[in-house]
Amino acid sequence: MRNSIGSAVLLGTLALLTGCGIFAGDTRSCTLMDAPAGIRIDVHPELSNRVADATLAVCWDGTCQKRTLEVRKTSPEEPAAPGNPVMTTESATTAEGPAPTSAQTPELSFWPGFVNIRDLPGEPVDVTLEFKDQRGATVLDRQIDTTPQPTYPNGRACSPGGHQARLTVTEKGSLIPR
Repeated sequence: MRNSIGSAVLLGTLALLTGCGIFAGDTRSCTLMDAPAGIRIDVHPELSNRVADATLAVCWDGTCQKRTLEVRKTSPEEPAAPGNPVMTTESATTAEGPAPTSAQTPELSFWPGFVNIRDLPGEPVDVTLEFKDQRGATVLDRQIDTTPQPTYPNGRACSPGGHQARLTVTEKGSLIPR
């Protein structure tokens, strides 16, 4: 009797596990890794050289969030931003011949190129990007509608992370969704 109860419990447990989707061939598991919601901004180096102050406003459903983009001075000796060469003001090519001996002035660049926007939806949002120079004059004031897409930091078989959008500012100041 005791042996048959143990067998029944074992068989019941096995049936429950099989019914819950645990199969011998299914080794894929989803982690708790998430991706932040926000907007990536890529700015052409020629334009970013002229910017001293930058703001981004994102609006949807009567709600707006405004963020200041970090603008910092970089020296020519500082390495390019990893994984984001467009956001740096450094040239992608190297000069041939000896390096200049005169002191070079620092250049401006955006770092990082990603702005966290909590609760960014997966529906159309209105984005306004404004750049100002050292004197406070407007260098760029552009508005665009874009639809943030869900991210899948654990792969498409798992739940999505935060919604993200990517915008590119060209040398001539056009704002393009990517």
